[in-house]
Amino acid sequence: MKLGERQSLRQVYFRWAIVSIVVVAIFAMAVLRYNREVAAIPIEALLQNKPDGVVRVLGRVVAGTLKKQEVSAPTFTLSGEGMEISVRYVGKADDNLRESKVLVVAGFFNPEKMEFTAQSMAPIPNVGFIMAAYLLSVIPLILFLFNMERNLVLLSVLIKEERPYQPEEINPSSHSRGGEVGMG
Repeated sequence: MKLGERQSLRQVYFRWAIVSIVVVAIFAMAVLRYNREVAAIPIEALLQNKPDGVVRVLGRVVAGTLKKQEVSAPTFTLSGEGMEISVRYVGKADDNLRESKVLVVAGFFNPEKMEFTAQSMAPIPNVGFIMAAYLLSVIPLILFLFNMERNLVLLSVLIKEERPYQPEEINPSSHSRGGEVGMG
């Protein structure tokens, strides 16, 4: 390897190190967001830990327990892993609130009343499938681009080192003049 080649490859590796650091930072932020805004705990963990603040709980609306009153908030029972909790939904009307539907409800748990006050709800997020699809498509693309850039740098170094065809210099005294043939 020559000096120019090492310098070129260092630049390639430096660029890709920066790209790798950015990808890791984005991944870390995605994990933090997932844990803060997407992940849900099972009912068993809610009853054991009795957390303070907003909690996201995963469960199925028990058939026959959904009561929609016009005056007060709808109530229903959420079950999961053999345990149940009573839920009072105080958020805006949501089409996801149906019997036998698996939901993630976010709100506050009152351990004295054993009641969960839900402020929002959403269907089950399928984050694992989405992340797997992104990773299966993006990681091979990044590796392909890295390899192509590295090969391009190596090829450019080889081209710089190669001496293209250069015709020999023509010396006028070495040429014989046409028609003049030495006899003699």
